[in-house]
Amino acid sequence: MKVRVSAPARLHLGDLDPFGVGRFGYAPLLALNEPRTIVEASESNDLKINALNIKEVEVYAKKILKAYNLPGVDIKVVSQAPRHFGFGSTTQLALSIGKAVTLAYNLNVKAIELLKILGRTSTGGVYIFEHGGFVIAGGLKIKVGEPIFESDKSLIPPLILHTQFPEEWCFIIAIPLKFQSSPYGEIEDKIFQELQSKKPPLSLIYKNYFLLASKMIPAILERDSITFGNALTEIQVLVGSIYKPVQGTIFNPASQWIIPILKKCGVLGVGQSSWGPTVYGFIDDEDKARTIFKKVEEEVKGKAELFITKADNAGAKYEIIN
Repeated sequence: MKVRVSAPARLHLGDLDPFGVGRFGYAPLLALNEPRTIVEASESNDLKINALNIKEVEVYAKKILKAYNLPGVDIKVVSQAPRHFGFGSTTQLALSIGKAVTLAYNLNVKAIELLKILGRTSTGGVYIFEHGGFVIAGGLKIKVGEPIFESDKSLIPPLILHTQFPEEWCFIIAIPLKFQSSPYGEIEDKIFQELQSKKPPLSLIYKNYFLLASKMIPAILERDSITFGNALTEIQVLVGSIYKPVQGTIFNPASQWIIPILKKCGVLGVGQSSWGPTVYGFIDDEDKARTIFKKVEEEVKGKAELFITKADNAGAKYEIIN
């Protein structure tokens, strides 16, 4: 049987607590309809891979084949969200491979179980894959200085909330053409250790939790775009202030010039996804988004990739293709 798995990317709407005052990495996340990771797989007597990053795909595929005692798989990575841009693409790739391989053999395995087999730590992307929509990941219970992304075991946060995101709400995504790669793996762990060696800015962290609980969540449930946009921006500035000792600026240095352009052109809220360099502007209507998009396009003068996208409220989609 040949199957196709199509998984949404995600926006990280703010790492509220990188010091683990409450829970490390407590965060709101949003599934995006675009870009997507698409993987196809079919049964095979050996392992065949068609992908740009063959070695990485091979690692994930072999772990799944071994765990379920499967003979092999013919696997193709059709598309993938940009790597280390703030889209959570590595988690979505790993889970798409795991799901495609198991579905090819008619095995229905939960995403969290696959993540454990794959040896991946998640900051909430597993719930984006499984459910789509707006998700609050409850962070990790860890000790300061403890390895996170290079941990010997999979670390998976609890799911605090999952809800649908208003389908008419949009985001203008902006990615600068000139930037340095975002940190990941061992380098990311070292940056967190450097940050956590400093005194936690308690007032900023407490305010983040307050804004999420009292402003952002109710605004989504009540479809109050103004309150959501304001809460999004305020959380992002607070998070940027917390990360400033290791990031250098409130927003990624390569992307910060885009933020005032988005504001000037009329978006209701702004933010940076994870370490960036991806930044985004929030708009509550598709027609408005197109008008604002043209203004932003004129202002950035070809120095950034731009596109409009909406929330994905379904999560990963599966289909049999033969």
